[in-house]
Amino acid sequence: MVKIINKIPLYPFLISVYPILYLLSVNVEEIGPEAGLRSGLLLLVFSLVTFGVSLLVTRTPRVSALVSLSVTLAFFLVFFLLYAPAYRALREVQISGETLGRHRYLVTITFLLLAAVGAFSTWLSKKLKPKSLKSITLVLNTLSIILVMIPALTMILQMIRNRQNTTQAQASLPPLEDSIGTLPNNAPDIYYLIFDMHTNDQVMRALMDYDNSEFTNALADRGFYIAPCSRSNYANTQFSITSSLNMNYIQALSDSYELAALLPLVQSSLVQRTLEDAGYQTYAFETGYPFTELRQVDRYYAPVEGAVDLITYPGLTPFESLVMQVSAGKILYESREQLSQKMQFILDAPYVQYRDRILYTLDTIPDLATEPGPKFVFAHILAPHDPFVFDEDGSTTFRRTPFQMDKDPEFGKGYGWEPYKAGYIEEIKYLHKRILEIVDTLQANSVTPPVIIIQGDHGLPRLGLVNAQYEIYNAYYPGTADTSFLYETVTPVNTFRLLFNALFGTSYELLPEESYQLGEDGVFSQFEIDKSCPAQFQSLPGSGED
Repeated sequence: MVKIINKIPLYPFLISVYPILYLLSVNVEEIGPEAGLRSGLLLLVFSLVTFGVSLLVTRTPRVSALVSLSVTLAFFLVFFLLYAPAYRALREVQISGETLGRHRYLVTITFLLLAAVGAFSTWLSKKLKPKSLKSITLVLNTLSIILVMIPALTMILQMIRNRQNTTQAQASLPPLEDSIGTLPNNAPDIYYLIFDMHTNDQVMRALMDYDNSEFTNALADRGFYIAPCSRSNYANTQFSITSSLNMNYIQALSDSYELAALLPLVQSSLVQRTLEDAGYQTYAFETGYPFTELRQVDRYYAPVEGAVDLITYPGLTPFESLVMQVSAGKILYESREQLSQKMQFILDAPYVQYRDRILYTLDTIPDLATEPGPKFVFAHILAPHDPFVFDEDGSTTFRRTPFQMDKDPEFGKGYGWEPYKAGYIEEIKYLHKRILEIVDTLQANSVTPPVIIIQGDHGLPRLGLVNAQYEIYNAYYPGTADTSFLYETVTPVNTFRLLFNALFGTSYELLPEESYQLGEDGVFSQFEIDKSCPAQFQSLPGSGED
């Protein structure tokens, strides 16, 4: 091994894949290492090509390796740091009415710059003595191995940790507190429909200047109880859904709040196990968000059978879109209208997949009414969470930002408040049409009046108004039961405690209606929010700015 490190110049190839390894390592909780396969291969090929071209000129592998490294680093510098700012700056510069901010100019300059770097590094490397080249090879090989080992070990250790956490969590799954017992012959189907980031009427009226009463009244006319002052127990998806599906607060369920520890609690939740134990069939859908893809069910629905071939798939994946987002590739989104249809398809592929999953779920749910029951249907629908992919009439719209599930603490990255508000309302209008169609079909075609829960997992992102993070839409159609057991401040943690007690005569004790946040110290603290009903909101500061 030492001889290889000493003799063979590995460093240009190792360093070429480092950016991908790094991005994978910081996103390891949400994506697998295979997501970076194509990106890593392309960068590796780039490094190999530069090495090969240089070798044809120099005939010396160690010199060619230094040239390849120089060109690769120059490429990273331009591609990830300089191209986009240069493009934007030059768009403001005109000579004889012609703007300098054109890709054909910058691409030409980029290639000339890389050629210059290659020529200069070739000239400089040839001046080095063989002994110096040998020492440089040893040092750079060693440093590059250490460099790539850091993210690689991070991923490996995280996967081992995930496996350990999963094993521990599975061993400590909460026992069934109360059995439903023998089901009646007319046991209702239960549809638990989670619409990600679906806020309530008050927030839409106060912060978005949108009156949602038509939809709420339409649900009420169909027998729904809409809790006007419902709030989520947590401000993010993984905590909220883990809590609601296990009828308890996270603090009582797990000592670890990492995704790996919580995943078994979702994949084999107390609600699912209780209903399966009683004789229910369980149904779930592919979401694109692995945490809420309940594969341990009787029927699992996905738009496409099997995994996507990441080598032959013609479009960008979400991870590849992330790479574009943090590099000069973002410029392609800004000039999308000038691109070929094929290139537009490549850029839009993550949006298309995202949109198709949502449509597939919305299209499939009504068909389940005629399937033999009783059944529990869980559907986590990643809308109206951004990115926004529907206009009011359901036509395709892609807000031209790189595909992302926005996690910017300042919110609205790539949108600004006004575009975000417009996109959110357009998507809400379309979703509400589809929800009413689903409700009508389920109510008309079910043998026994079904239970239908329409619920947001959490509210809007951080807006300076902390209430907005917790304010959710929460509507219940309780089937054959009346709505007297429901109340205006009900939160998701009590959803199934209330339903099981009302429908099956269980005796679950109701928990306090509380909201929590996870501090930087890794400890949950109760979040004191305005508990007035309805909540009072003031306008978002700067909401008129993009």
